[in-house]
This record gives sequence, C-alpha cells and structure tokens, in this order.
Amino acid sequence: MQKPLLEIRNLTVAFETDAGRIVPVRDLSLTIFPAQTVALVGESGCGKSVTALSIMRLIPQPPARILSGQVLFDGRDLPALSEKQMQGIRGREIAMIFQEPTTSLNPVYAIGEQIAEAIRLHQGVGRRAALAIAERSLADVGIADPHGRLREYPHQLSGGMRQRVMIATALSCRPRLLIADEPTTALDVTIQAQILELLRKLRRDRGMAILLITHDLGVVAENADVVGVMYASRMVEFAAVEDLFDRPLHPYTQGLFRSVPKLGRKMQRLETIAGTVPCPSCFPSGCKFHPRCGRTRELCSETEPDLREASPNHWAACHFVENYSGAAAVAPMLAHRREIVAGDREETAA
Repeated sequence: MQKPLLEIRNLTVAFETDAGRIVPVRDLSLTIFPAQTVALVGESGCGKSVTALSIMRLIPQPPARILSGQVLFDGRDLPALSEKQMQGIRGREIAMIFQEPTTSLNPVYAIGEQIAEAIRLHQGVGRRAALAIAERSLADVGIADPHGRLREYPHQLSGGMRQRVMIATALSCRPRLLIADEPTTALDVTIQAQILELLRKLRRDRGMAILLITHDLGVVAENADVVGVMYASRMVEFAAVEDLFDRPLHPYTQGLFRSVPKLGRKMQRLETIAGTVPCPSCFPSGCKFHPRCGRTRELCSETEPDLREASPNHWAACHFVENYSGAAAVAPMLAHRREIVAGDREETAA
C-alpha cells in the first residue's frame, strides 16, 4: 500500500492576541499521497492559508502557536524539527506559491538573482550554476527568452509573468510537494488556464503532489483528485472530487455549488449563502454553520458535529447528513472534469 507523502493529524493552531486567543485552524486532518492533487476550498478566513503556512512552519511564533496535532512529511513530524532541519525541507522538498506575486518578489533585485538565491541555498552550487538552473526553470514554466528575463526586475513583468516566476522559483529545486495558495488570483482567464495546465503537466512529468488552495470550484473540478471543504476553522466535508461534485453532503458545500453560475440557463440572480462568515474570535456555539443553515435544529446550536464517514470515503460534519438525498445541479462541471482527466490519461499513455 502506498504511503502518504503528507499527513496532518488533528492540527490545531492558535493566535494569542490582545483580545484573547483566536483559533483559525481546529482539529484538522488531511492526507496527501505522491502525485496527487488535493484541493482546499472555502470562504476567506476559514483557515486555508494558515494551514498551508503551518505546514511550511512560516506562521510567526509568537503570536501563533500549534496547540496540538502532527504534520508528518514522509514520516517526519515537521513541528518537532529544529529551524535548521526545517530549512533543509522548506524549498527543497516542500515549496509554496504564495497568493500575491507582486508582494512576494523583491522589487530591487533582478528575477534571476531571486531564483538563484533559493537554488544556491538548497543545492549548494555556485552563482553561475544557479543562474543556469534558474534559466531552465523559467523555460520550464513557458517564459519566452528566459536568458533575457533573468536580468529583468519584477516591475518589468506582467502579472501572469510574475506568477510564472513564482512558480519557477518554487519548482527550481524540484520539490516533492507543492503548496499552491490561490495561484490564479487576479489573473485573466487565459493566463489562469495556462498556469493550471502548467501545474498539471509538472505533476505528470515529475510525480509531484500538489495542495491547491482556491475559491474557484471550476479550478477544483479540472485539477483536483480529492477535495476538502473548510468552514470556520474546521474541515466540514472531504471526498474524492467526483463524489463531492455528484453528491455534496454538507449544507455549506451545497450552498457553494448553488452560487456557481451555470451555462445554458437564463439570466438570473445567483443564489447566495445567507448571513456572514463568523469572526474567529466569536464563533457560534454548536455547529459553526448553523446560523446560516436552512436546516438548523436545536441540536445544531448545542453540539458541534464530528467529521464522520457518511458513505465510503466521503466524510461530512453534519448531524443530519443522512437525511439528505439527491445531487447538486453540477453535471456539466462534473462531465467537463471527466473530459480533462481522460485527456490527461491519454497523453500520459502516449
């Protein structure tokens, strides 16, 4: 049986603030296998990015603190490692594409120097060899004239090009796990498609695992193997992508699907989830979604449901999930994902 590359077990992360303790990630478990893409979805503030930064050990401590749980990478518990040991993993074995390339690139250094810095740190090569690897990395992500781009500065590149530079930096040391935090944010749809196709190609060619953090369910449908849905610091549903799209079980997941525009329908107002996302410092009692749920009962406000297996390999955190029957109206999106997967398999076989 294949061993997981990354295994998160009951992770809880807290921030100590002047207003008291805030817990943006609670009791979260997640498993990623080699060459697998796992997507994390959910509204802003649900804990997706804090989870990613906790894996990389990039959350500031203090004020942040891992209260409990394990983050096992290839059997090693990352929170238990020293900073020096973590530096040997961060960038070399686990790399991350951050949300905003404009703020992630240093405006006073040339692109080549910024990529080469990570290569020299992790591969122990000289400046000339590092720049050669950086040039190949830029070529790998589809940047024209990579040799010339090495001497350019971030302000000379478009948003899509800067995002490709971030991907090239993350992939320059050939990591085994790539964390992509909103890799297509603020990009036009053409550039989004190119970047996502690039990530699919790199996963096929290198056997790299990907943790994809996104708000876009279309991106999830085309790229993920497994999906975790987060709400108010917790995982509320977890399933294979086809199972989740075919039969979402949690009321929050169903609400997300209902808010997606669908082709072939007349112009109409999109459905929204009532209410607002709760503040981490004042989560409601019981189920955190119950103030916004149309199926709330007394039990929901009193007791928080556990994440349990409602059907084979499909987990949901809802007291009344067994009473739900039927599927969301997402057949076109699911069919499109099957076409993408079939195309990938044919290309791999060829």
